[in-house]
Formats: sequence, C-alpha cells, structure tokens
Amino acid sequence: MQATRYRMYVDESGDDVMEPGKWVNPESRYLGLTGVVMDKEIYRTRTHPEFEALKQEFFPHDPDEPVILVRNQIARRQKGFWPLKDPGMAALWEHKILWLFDSYVSGIITAVLDKDAFRQVALSEDKRPYSYCVNVLTERYGQWLGNVGGIGDVMVESRAGRADMQLKGDFQRFMEGNPNLSAVSSHQIKVKSKSANITGLQFADLLGYPSVRGILQDNARDLGNPPSNATLRFIEAIQSKYVQNGKAFLPYLA
Repeated sequence: MQATRYRMYVDESGDDVMEPGKWVNPESRYLGLTGVVMDKEIYRTRTHPEFEALKQEFFPHDPDEPVILVRNQIARRQKGFWPLKDPGMAALWEHKILWLFDSYVSGIITAVLDKDAFRQVALSEDKRPYSYCVNVLTERYGQWLGNVGGIGDVMVESRAGRADMQLKGDFQRFMEGNPNLSAVSSHQIKVKSKSANITGLQFADLLGYPSVRGILQDNARDLGNPPSNATLRFIEAIQSKYVQNGKAFLPYLA
C-alpha cells in the first residue's frame, strides 16, 4: 500500500526583529510559525477547488486576478473583504471557512518563540529565529508522519531575497543532520510568494494568528489587547487539529 503524501504549509504571525527597542507592543516580543498539514491528493481534488468556490461566493472576482485571503485585511474588512461588514454575511463566512478547516486540515503544528529569551541562545549558537521555528515544526511534522505512515514535504511563504536563501540553506543543513526524519521526503524547502494563490498558505495565514494567540494565553503571556470573540472561536475550533506535541513554546531554557 502506497504511503499517503502530505504537505505542511507554513506562515508566520509576528516578525523576527530581535531588537527590543523596535518592539511596538507586548506581542512584538513573540514570533509564531504555524504549519498546516494537508493530504496532497485530497488537496488537489477537493480542498483547493472548494476553497476557490468559497472565495467566489463571498468575494466575486475575475479568476485571472484571484483574491488572496489575508487575515488582517479580512479582520479589518479592507480591500475586497468589505462584504463581511454585514454581520449575517460575516457569520456565514466564519461558519463555512471553519467547516473547510475541519474537513481538510490533517493537522496543525505551531511554534511560538519568546524572542527576548531566545536572544541569549542566538548570540551563543548563531541561530536565526525564523529558521529555528521552521526546524521545530519540521521535526514534529516528521514525527507525526512516521506515526501515521505518511511522507511529506514543507512549503513556506516567501519573505523574499536574502531571507529565503538563508532559510533554504538552514533547512537543508537541518535535514542533513537529522536522518531520523526520513518521512520528510525532501531536504529542499519549497518557497512560494503570496501572489501565487496557494490555498495551503492561505489556510496557514488564517489559522496562524489564533493558534499563536491561544498558545500565548496557555502560557499566561501578556497579549496587550485581549483576543476578539471571533479569534476566540477560531482558537476553540482548531484545538482538535493539533498533532501530538503540536504546540511548542520556545526556547526551552533552564
């Protein structure tokens, strides 16, 4: 029997700016990366086409100029997401997008990095925060793949130029140094831009913020502003999707 193939799509919430003087609020102290795991055959035949149909239903557009879902624009009802200013439409949208997540997301893995604590590690070990979090996600993804008998690869949203090149090199070195992660089928991480309209990356964008906020709450961290009711509903809805050890609060310091 052929192993099921998966892909983990990764997007961030927050940034990797390490200078405390540039953190504009308490939440700026944290970088969160969320990996959304999808069955590739189901993704091809059902997830992607149903997601595109849902976008057309709520945000009609020319297929040659696809709508790219961005969580913060949706939350603010900016650009083409103004139809959600209608409360009834917003409630229906939330119901349908959560149904898609529940139906087609195989697993969620999130790593939240306390950048203030991490600076101590990074200075001594030359670690880059974004790459560090991707490696943590990949390790737990590989363990999950082994448990379910699957194989899979990893895709992240591009941050362009030098950042992408550094990540590719860091990822390859990490994979070459971890032969036990053989279920992750490629040592090359895939990088795609937001404009490529990748369904999985849009899922990761929509789920990353509530996942990170939930983990910060679990660890009693100062969030500055409390989560909205919509965010709380997303946090609750995705709890059953976390894989074993799918929540990481980093770094692990004594």
